[in-house]
Order: sequence, then C-alpha cells, then structure tokens
Amino acid sequence: MPHAPSPGALARDISRLEEMAREWALLFPQAAPQARHWQQVLSQVEAHLAEDLRRVAVVGTVKAGKSTLINTLLGQELLRRGAGILTAMITRVRSGPAPQAVLRFKTWTEVEAEVRRALGLFPDHRLFSLGRPLEVRRAEDRELLAQVLTAAQGEGLWSQGGLNEDYVLLSSILAGYPQVAPLVSDGAELRLEGQELVRHQDLVTREAAAVFLKDVELTVPADGLPAGVELGDCQGSDSPAPQHLAQVLAYLLKTDLALYVVSSRVGLRQGDFQFLAELTRMGMGAHLIFVLNLDLTELRTRADIAALRDRLRQELAPLLPDAPIYTFSSLMELLERRRRRGEALDPREEALLAVWQGEADSAALSREEAERFSREFSRRLETLAAARQAGGSLARVRMVARGLREQAEMARKLLGKDLKAFESLLERLEERRRPLAATGETMKQALAGAASRLKAALKNRVGSFLDPKYGQGALLQEFVKTYAPDWQRLAPPDQAEPLRFILHRLFGRFQEELLRYAGGEVTVRLLEFLRTQEDWLKQELSATTAPLLVSLQDAFDLYYREAAQLGLSAAPPALTLEFPAPPADLEIPLLSLPLDPGWRWTGEAWVRSGVGALRRVWEKLKARLGLKGDDGPRTQLLRDLDGALRAIKEWLREEVRLQLLDYGERVKFRYLFPLVDHFTARLQEDLSNLINTLGADLQGVAEAMAAGEADREARRRRLAALAPAIRELEDRLAATAASALR
Repeated sequence: MPHAPSPGALARDISRLEEMAREWALLFPQAAPQARHWQQVLSQVEAHLAEDLRRVAVVGTVKAGKSTLINTLLGQELLRRGAGILTAMITRVRSGPAPQAVLRFKTWTEVEAEVRRALGLFPDHRLFSLGRPLEVRRAEDRELLAQVLTAAQGEGLWSQGGLNEDYVLLSSILAGYPQVAPLVSDGAELRLEGQELVRHQDLVTREAAAVFLKDVELTVPADGLPAGVELGDCQGSDSPAPQHLAQVLAYLLKTDLALYVVSSRVGLRQGDFQFLAELTRMGMGAHLIFVLNLDLTELRTRADIAALRDRLRQELAPLLPDAPIYTFSSLMELLERRRRRGEALDPREEALLAVWQGEADSAALSREEAERFSREFSRRLETLAAARQAGGSLARVRMVARGLREQAEMARKLLGKDLKAFESLLERLEERRRPLAATGETMKQALAGAASRLKAALKNRVGSFLDPKYGQGALLQEFVKTYAPDWQRLAPPDQAEPLRFILHRLFGRFQEELLRYAGGEVTVRLLEFLRTQEDWLKQELSATTAPLLVSLQDAFDLYYREAAQLGLSAAPPALTLEFPAPPADLEIPLLSLPLDPGWRWTGEAWVRSGVGALRRVWEKLKARLGLKGDDGPRTQLLRDLDGALRAIKEWLREEVRLQLLDYGERVKFRYLFPLVDHFTARLQEDLSNLINTLGADLQGVAEAMAAGEADREARRRRLAALAPAIRELEDRLAATAASALR
C-alpha cells in the first residue's frame, strides 16, 4: 500500500533542512543568498502543504444520515442532525488544534436578488404601488412584505403547493433579519471559537439564519479526522432548491472521494439514480464509497441486512457494478464512541442504544462493517496523501536536500585545492551554468506568452460553448421555447381562482423547472467543459515547454559533466513537467440564473383582477398580449394564460441570453484565467527553483574561502559531518517517495 510520511515527519524533515541551510550560511557567509533560496523553497512547500486538502464530499438524499456519518467520523456531535432544507451552503469540516467556526454571509446584493426572484409576478398590488424594488433593509419595506405574505396566506395563494419554498425563504428572511442584519455586508465573516462553537448549529440549521449564509467552515480537534482532510456536508441531492444541486456538483468536481449515504428506510429512489448518473458522467464513479445507513430498529437479523445490501448492489450494478458498500448504523457507532470517551448520553439515546445492543446479531454486524469501513477509508486517504506528496511537496523537499548535499560535497572537495586551482575550476563551471540561467529566462518568457495566447483561445472557447444559438446556451433557449405547463394541475377546472394567482404560480413553476434543468443537466455539461479545458491547458503548456525542457536538460547534462571534473559524482536530474492542483480557494462559478422580472413587469401581470385606475394598465397588457375574446370563462382563462406564457417566454429567453453573457465573463475572469495564471506561475516557480537549487552559483563559496583561508580546515571538518547527515535525510525521503509510487 502506498505510504505517505505523516505531516509531522515531513515537517521535521523540512525543519532539519532549514537548520542545515542556516549552517551553510554560517560556514560561507558570502554564500548566504543560496541558503536563503533553499529556505524560501522550503517555506513555499510548507505553504503548499497548508493549502493542500484531500476533500471528501458526503452526499445523498435529505435525511439519509449524512450529518450523522460525519459526526461518527469525528467521534463527536458537531453537526446538528436534520438541517433545514433551505440551508444554501455546504458545511466544510477540518481537523485543527482548536475549535473554530467561520461563517460567511451573503451580501445584501445577493439577499435582495433572492427576494426579488421570490417575488416575481407576486399578485399583490401594494408591491407594484411601491414604485421601486422592495429593499429588505428598509423597515417599512419589511413591514410591507410581512403584510403581503400574511394576506397571500389568508387568500390561499399557496394552497396547491403545500409548504412553498418562496414563502419559506421570504418569511425566514423577515424572521432572521434582526439577528443577522449586523453581520451581513460585503465579505462579512463571523468567527466562533472555543465554547462559542456550538452557536454555529443554531445559525446553520435554523432557516431564519441559514438563508443569509453562503459558506461554513468548521475546524475541530478530531482524532478520527487526519490533518489535511476536509469533510463536506452537502445538501440533499433531492433538495427542493434547484441551486443546491449545482452547488453540490461544483463541490464534487474538487473532491477526491465521495461518501454516498443511503438510508435503509427508503433505499435508492429515482432522484438517486439521476444524481448517480450525473456523477458517473463527471468521472466520479471510481471515487464513490457507499454507506448503507442502517435503522437497527427495523433490521434485527443478519439475513435482513444482507438482503438489503444485496438489493442495493443489484440496483447499483448497471451504473457502478463494483461499487464498495459498507453496511452499518452511523448513529449506533456514534453513540458508542461517545460513551467510550466518557460522554454522558441523554435518556432517549441510552434507551435507543440499549434496544439496538439487545439485538446482538445485527449490532455485531454493524460494528464489523463500521470497522471495515474505517480501515478502507483510512487507506484511501493515505493513498491520496502519498500520491500528492510524491508528485509535489515531497519532490521539492528532495530537490532541496539534493542541492544542499551536492553543494556541501562540492565545497568540501574544493577546500582541498589551492585558491588558484579552485578559481579555474569555478570559471569552467560558471560557463556551464550560464546556459541554465539563459534557458530559464527563455522559459519564463515562453510561459508569459503562452498565458496571453491561452487566455485569448479560452475566450473564444467559452463563447462558443455558451452560444445561445449553436452552443450549450441553445439547450436553455430550447427549454424555454418548448416549455409546456400542466394546465390541468396549474388551473384545475373545478377550482375557481383569480388569474393573478394562477399567473404567479405559472411563473414560479416555469422558473423552478428552468432552474432545476440549469442546475442539473446544463451544470453537468458545464463542469465537463471546464474539466476538459483544464486538460487542454495542460496539453498546451506541455507543448509550449517541451522543446525548452530538452534544452534545459542538455544544459544540466553539461553542467553535471563539468561538475564531475571537480570530483562530484552525481547524475543530472531527469526533468519532468508536474502540474499543480488548482488553488484550494479557486471556486467554479455556478450558472445561477437570478431571474428578476422587475416590479414594473410584475405590476402589469397581476393587474388582471385590478382595481381603480390600475385597470387601464391591464387593458394595455391584454392588447399587447392578445388576451381578448368572448368565449366561456374556462376557454378565455386558458387563452389568457397561453398569451401570458408567450410573453413570459419572450422575456425569459432574453434574460437567459443576458445571463449567459454574464456567466461567460465570470467563468473566464474568476476561474479559467486565474487557472492559467496559477499554472504558468507555478511552472515558472518550479523551474526557477530547480535551476537555482541544483545549478547553484559557487561565487559566494569562493569569496568565503578567499576571506577565511585560516578557517579552511575547520570548514572541511564541519562539511565532513554535514554532508552525510544530508545524504541520510535525502535517502529517507527517497525511500518514502519510492513507497508512495508502489
């Protein structure tokens, strides 16, 4: 099994190398710039290690037990179980030395955009009479919104839809405003530390506060969660909020593993199969681990559990024939872990645990499976760490160790020569070093030119991909064009309602279906496109640097051949191009489609049941939409709705076109262009470090020798001890790298 050095072991090796670099600077003060370079590279490695995360998404439907599984992995009740359906963010949990929660709030611009979307074509004349968009920060506007919602409830506006998402959103914003208003501003954060950490549960799980949040990051000391691992508690894949699916898919694109939780009570549903199909299209199939979360109250024998597991395996077989499945009760495992830690359980938990433990057969199977899952999960995380370090951080640390060791051995041999002979050899070596520096400068210029060229190409690629006529934008345009509502359900023949109610419902359902389509099928295609662009960028940069890498390899070969004349027996490095992972904080923009019909258009739409002077506006709208005729009430109603639908479609198609233009700009300037800059900057940094670490300038060593001739023997003795110590550390790092690749 691949094995990565523990974070502590690698940190100790880095610290030891930093000490050795400082000792080099003390031995040769005039060569201190070289020592500072080595230390700078090691500092970069430490920074990259701190940024490097192995992300694990925990996904599944609402109430499948995702939060409970994360609590089980942590061994503590950190996440409140059963978070609200409107929690519009992924809660990210990391291991750290001290408890801390960082809650990031939406801006007022984002909050009020959601309010306007929810009020689209809202059938209340007071919103139109306001003569401007409603602003939540105004006390009189909040009072008006409360009155409007109360009136709509009383009139039965949402009687067909049960608990309406827009109503929950608007009422939650009103309820949460007093508590959250002081925290909502551009870039606002709330940090909760120590004993205050528990407050995050109230903010995250109460709809009144959660609707204002867009990101939650928790850091806790947790024995069950290794450093450098992030667990993402994702919204349910069947969440009624269309934007949640897009958020989960975007997060999954950055993850290394995904734990898919299935409740034994409900099993897999149609929504699960659709979601799993999208994950396999994204290439996530090999990264999925399934947890069948058991309700041991209903499953009391091994045979019952085995039958349920076999059914799940059969259902998954068409999509994922070899999917790993682990079958245990997350809640029982959590309660038993808490008890082993000496934590008191409440009476209900004690009673539940006693019932489960009374079923010895099923409880034993659950424990066996939980242990098997724990071993496999740890193995997968360790494998990921090994692969990451072998190709990135570990390689850089090995490079510094090699450079420091070669310089120490070379300096030791040079100290045995007289100054004149040394200067002659140094001049020859410097001649071989100049091509290294020249090739490095050429590489820098080539990468800068490639960055500009690639950005121009990406601009065209994004435009073509989102083109509303011939690209993926055409999918959305076609969806709008062909959308056909269920008129029987929207306006039942046996139910007389004002047209303004039906029109509001029509717009809401149309918008919901459009957003769900955009958040599902279109988002999957967008994520596939972005992943393809990342691969294309790497191919283009590889093609750009390939001939220069050949020149640089030749220059290193000549440099080391000349170094052999000094008695340094070492092979030149084999140059390869290693691409870094995207920055941890680089977020993929989501196609959110914030559709806002505006108060003017909304006002015209609801006036069908208009009053007083506003009736004239409705008559103009009827004339414009062709809503005329003297047929029966039902025929006239459907004709009016059909005309209104045509007007809504016309407006939506233009809105989608504009939104795609804006989204294309965000994709370019917030994701793809920064990715180009990141790749080129890191490649340039790596090549520069390689040249300056291994093809070091020995002029400082020569000056130190000339200035301290009397100290020559003392330096030789110290170097005689330093060089083997460096080699020992270098060999240990090489063995770790070899183990990681097995």
